Amino acid sequence: MILYRLVKSNFAHDAWSGQGAMLYGGRWNHKGTPAVYTSTSISLATLEILVHINQDRLLSQFSLLSIDINDKYVMKLSLDHLPTDWQQDPAPTSTMDIGTIWLNNQDSLALLIPSCIVPYEYNAIINPLHPQFQKVLHTVKPLDFSVDPRLA
Repeated sequence: MILYRLVKSNFAHDAWSGQGAMLYGGRWNHKGTPAVYTSTSISLATLEILVHINQDRLLSQFSLLSIDINDKYVMKLSLDHLPTDWQQDPAPTSTMDIGTIWLNNQDSLALLIPSCIVPYEYNAIINPLHPQFQKVLHTVKPLDFSVDPRLA
């Protein structure tokens, strides 16, 4: 499974450390727990960034990376297993608890989770502390990234 990550270009060197999520927390992790947020498509990765920035032209400051993870190291969390408040903004404690427990248990290298924006599409959390993580880093590839000027 190929997963995509859009990061600010000046942080691309640190894109797979999980430090940003560890410092600030996220929808699927509490502060203090490293996690790497990715998407199953480039368009979803772009959309996930667009909902968080105020100026679309800022997308030009992002770099696109991909990583290839064997499906046997991926778990999927389906919609029917999510708490009723999972799409709230800001992110509820319930989803942070789910993700943090998964990260701490190291049940899999990646966890597919429905996108809050498009629930029938999936994002993925990668656990940078999982024993298999270092073995997949060699599959990371930088990709050309540009968006339609109508978004800028």
